[in-house]
Amino acid sequence: MSEAKPGTAMGEWRRYGLLPVAACIGYSTMAIQTYGVGPFVVPLEQEFGWSRAQVMTGLTISNAIGVLFNFAVGVLADKVGPRRVGIAGVVVKSSAIMMLATATGAFLNWSLLWILVAFGAVLAQANVWASAVASRFDRGRGLAIAIALSGSSFCAAIIPVLATWLIGEFGWRMAFVGLGLIWMIVALPVVFLLFRGRKDDIRTGREAMEQLEVVELPGSAAAGVAELPGVGIKDGLRRPAFWQLLIASFSFAFYTMSVAPNLVPMLGEKGSSVAAAAQIASLVGIVSIIARISAGFLLDHFRAKLLGTIVFILPVFGCGIMLGDSPSYLILALGVISFGVTIGAEYDIVFYLVSRHFGLKSFASLMGGMLTAGAFGGTVAPVVTGWMHDIFGNYDPMLMLLMALMAAGALALATLGSEPAEYAVAGR
Repeated sequence: MSEAKPGTAMGEWRRYGLLPVAACIGYSTMAIQTYGVGPFVVPLEQEFGWSRAQVMTGLTISNAIGVLFNFAVGVLADKVGPRRVGIAGVVVKSSAIMMLATATGAFLNWSLLWILVAFGAVLAQANVWASAVASRFDRGRGLAIAIALSGSSFCAAIIPVLATWLIGEFGWRMAFVGLGLIWMIVALPVVFLLFRGRKDDIRTGREAMEQLEVVELPGSAAAGVAELPGVGIKDGLRRPAFWQLLIASFSFAFYTMSVAPNLVPMLGEKGSSVAAAAQIASLVGIVSIIARISAGFLLDHFRAKLLGTIVFILPVFGCGIMLGDSPSYLILALGVISFGVTIGAEYDIVFYLVSRHFGLKSFASLMGGMLTAGAFGGTVAPVVTGWMHDIFGNYDPMLMLLMALMAAGALALATLGSEPAEYAVAGR
């Protein structure tokens, strides 16, 4: 049996296969509040007499902090290495989740606690983990990034059940402590021991010895130690591809945060029973996980620009077929499946395209720009779509707006120029 070469996907996986897994576990820390706040809503309402909007204010604060600091954290990861930022993110975020147990019932106190959570979240944001993974993988980069970003799906599958059980057994205060402590105990050792990108090795000089036995490939995981290939921040910001990907990121986030909170009530308005709406909505999680891993595999074998365009076009048709008063169960299911495919695959594609169009030198910084656009889209989307429903009395205008936005995103991806040869996969 022949040994896998370092310049092949198999060689990359044999050498660095645990890194995407460590990144996945680390990235799951970022999503604790997104998927974990739901089970706490009723206990907090009962304890403090808060409205649901007051309980959920924390998520708005988290998104707002993301808009302000996502780019800065990306720059920090490029300067000091993703390992230091990732470890800090796990510690700050886990500790901040535990501190939510100290809520006094004063709204100012609750808001300040969520500011701490938000800063932990931006330190543990996706570009921190993906930058290390992208630096180690070239031929297998798509699948490696997909596995790293599956941390949010992993969190979504575990947190609601775990939080509900902890609240039932120990009360909401100890449940916050338990969630933060569990993630600290599990994620911190894994990240500390296994999470290290090329920039981290460049800082310590560890990679110099490895170059004696590794074949050097431009842009690959085994390239030289002096500097990662890629453009600087200013050069990247001047390129049309950056702004095209920024449009796609905003459109995707606006679409996601418009559909996700409105999905079940929208299905109800379209004629589905409560049970049927829940069944159809449950397709999103299953489809998104399958789509994420599948997209990662496909990115390593097909043109990313084409794949991204197709994924953006899907919800245009998905929203279109859901227009009207009473679409059939099958039509609604197909629309929801298109939503699941898009939320599962699209950010993986954007991350991959950024690495191929701009290289790895300023990857975390430039991807921080994409996440900033996404955070802004995610912040304004619920407000805009809620206002549209109040004005028009149904979700069809929202669906038409989303069709236009996703078509714009598809056009932005379809018109991307060719990937620079020095950052692209040779022979594709």
